[in-house]
Amino acid sequence: MKKILKNILLGLNLISVKTLSRMRKHLVRVISDEEIINYINSINQKNIKVLEVSGNRWKKLFNSNNYNSLSFPEINIEEPIRGIKQYDLIILEHILEHVSDPKSAILNVCNILAPNGRIIIVTPFLIKIHNSPIDCTRWTKEGLKHLLVHIGFSDKNIIIGQWGNRAAVKANFKKWVKFNPLKHSLKNEEEFPLAVWAFAQKKV
Repeated sequence: MKKILKNILLGLNLISVKTLSRMRKHLVRVISDEEIINYINSINQKNIKVLEVSGNRWKKLFNSNNYNSLSFPEINIEEPIRGIKQYDLIILEHILEHVSDPKSAILNVCNILAPNGRIIIVTPFLIKIHNSPIDCTRWTKEGLKHLLVHIGFSDKNIIIGQWGNRAAVKANFKKWVKFNPLKHSLKNEEEFPLAVWAFAQKKV
């Protein structure tokens, strides 16, 4: 029934493919996901080796032979990482808020980042505490940028962004909600970010 309704709405031009895609996502992820896709599409993806930490949401964008996903205890980014090859792109999506020492975690990750490699970081800001198993830290976009600069990235090689609005903050008070175009606005209010991201390159 849902598929029939979807085809009717598309056929009548009452909804777009993009909006339907957005409706499958949690509200907090809609814009950050699109920014990640735009960033990945802006780089040369041919034969790059990709590591996604604690998840595999982005596997479909890469050559399966060059993509890897590792989770704890296979990888513990709070400890020096040994015995793991280097990667051209490492994705840390909603990970850093759950580690007790994020600066050391990023330094450890950078040790397996290839020369001129890139890192994608997404974290929440105005989101309720969600222990997995702990929830420690929040950053503004500028705070995330300064964290990366202190670690050794050049600010010229860091792209930062954020998205959120008051209504979206309230919508996630009780549970994680999916985007509904009839209920939710995707406008950005700078004072009320839900998601914050940074894309950085390790230039040599």
